[in-house]
Amino acid sequence: MDLEKILFGGAIAATVVFVILSTTGNTDLIENDSWPIEETCLGSHSSDISHTHSSLSIIINGNEQYIPQNIGIQDSKCPNGMRGIHTHDDSGRLHIETPSQISAPIGAFFNIWGEVFNSNQILDNKVDSEHEVVMFVNGEINQDFENYLMLDDDIIEIHYQKK
Repeated sequence: MDLEKILFGGAIAATVVFVILSTTGNTDLIENDSWPIEETCLGSHSSDISHTHSSLSIIINGNEQYIPQNIGIQDSKCPNGMRGIHTHDDSGRLHIETPSQISAPIGAFFNIWGEVFNSNQILDNKVDSEHEVVMFVNGEINQDFENYLMLDDDIIEIHYQKK
């Protein structure tokens, strides 16, 4: 009986914390969405895989940000291979490689990178009364943000800028 009360109390406390964080907009402690492509781990390049590319640029207040090489290559979740979305160099070219057709949301790349991207934040830059996050895909504004499904040869620009 006492164990039930403890478990019930813990569940109530966790729910209260979640509601407070959600309603105050402090979502740093709430996990990002995850997508199946994040679990993909390929041992090597082969002709039996789907292989497409998108180009990513991140511009913070007019300054292009560095996107590191080897994101998603031999990381803690795929120590001997490559994740479904990865980089080889620092050009911003994203390699989307999977054993079959799997959707590749841009948000999955940011999760693999360990960074944040959504309509309210890019990297450490959060939307406020003076700044906004704007995403362009192939020159057109796109409101899908982290849920945008990347296609071959997409040119994706994410801007954090003054309103």
